[in-house]
Amino acid sequence: MTQFVDITHLNDADGTFSERFPILFDPAGRLEKAAKVVAVLSDYFGNRSSQVTVVDIGCSTGIMTRHFAGAFGCVIGLDNDHVGVLHGRRLAEQAGIPSKKLQFLAGDGCSMPLASNSVDGVICNQVYEHVDDQTALMSEIYRVLKPGGACYFGIGTRHVLVEGHYKLPFLSWVPHSVAHVYMRLAGKNAKYDVRLLSYRNLKKLTLAFGVVDYTIDVIKNGDRYCDQSRGRIRRFVSLWPSWVLRAILPIIPVHVWAIVKPQEGRGVQAGQFVHHSDWERI
Repeated sequence: MTQFVDITHLNDADGTFSERFPILFDPAGRLEKAAKVVAVLSDYFGNRSSQVTVVDIGCSTGIMTRHFAGAFGCVIGLDNDHVGVLHGRRLAEQAGIPSKKLQFLAGDGCSMPLASNSVDGVICNQVYEHVDDQTALMSEIYRVLKPGGACYFGIGTRHVLVEGHYKLPFLSWVPHSVAHVYMRLAGKNAKYDVRLLSYRNLKKLTLAFGVVDYTIDVIKNGDRYCDQSRGRIRRFVSLWPSWVLRAILPIIPVHVWAIVKPQEGRGVQAGQFVHHSDWERI
């Protein structure tokens, strides 16, 4: 059995993830991100969107999950952050959303309390880097998805100029032993508890799936995908030709993929990687 160095739980003594990152309780920021997820999955599922069952892994405070419930048939929020899950349940109760439409489960994305082939969609948005056994996470996503079902896989990569969680330049590039020292010298009262992968290793991680890559489409069509928080640089990059963006994909910091459980004779197959603009629905 593969042994993992415990990285992602190093700061648990300081509180759950939502307690350590209060921004997760901010509705404005959460709802903008939720709208992008809905736009991508609605594009993938087409006119079936309002009937599909979706599980939101790492639902945290449930703000985004509640928004998903307005777009899909049934939504299940899953997280091992008991503070976040409790907040999500309270939000659902206050909004009067019935349990058959939206429910929250305390659980681990690497061992989901769900039956195999039981959901049409999964949302795994900026979650994989907070899991030590990332292979187990992918296996569980594959297991619970129905054939032809898809996971919104919102992912950051290791080789970013400024690490997104702790806002330090090149933090994710260095070994964790060095990153811990860097964090301390920078005045961060925590250890570096994020396990980001390179673009190349992310593609390896998802080899069991087919991948529809929405990244370039999201960059170039921000309004269509409700991606409104683009600064000057991102707006400038959106004007670049698609062939240029394809060439620099390995150094783009954030990617949006629909990873698909293969369905025999239909859709993208295992190991197939296609850009959204080249994707033909079957």
